[in-house]
Amino acid sequence: MTDLSGLVPESWLCVDCGADTAPGVPNRIELGRTIASGVALDDAIDAATAKIDDRSEIFTVRNAVWRAAGMEPFGGCLCIGCLEERLARKLKAKDFPRDHPFNDSRMPASPRLRERRKGRG
Repeated sequence: MTDLSGLVPESWLCVDCGADTAPGVPNRIELGRTIASGVALDDAIDAATAKIDDRSEIFTVRNAVWRAAGMEPFGGCLCIGCLEERLARKLKAKDFPRDHPFNDSRMPASPRLRERRKGRG
């Protein structure tokens, strides 16, 4: 089976509140099963990313921000609200590395994630 560690989270559920940060998007085990069934990795990833929509909070923040929230690399997912609660502040555009595809302004996202990435908050 293809090792998807470090590429796809074990779960898309926020580790603090349990909110699904990527409704309908397969987790690591589900995506692994799809690939094991004979679907090509690129096709499986394309199908998974097609499910990202305006309810999704798929993002990455700078390592220092993630550490400040008490999170380990690939230590699970946090929704925007729980990440901000841990940081005791609202996220800013500079918290999101611009060179990561998850932070591309064209990628679908929840209204609050779009707002933070644009820096209006």
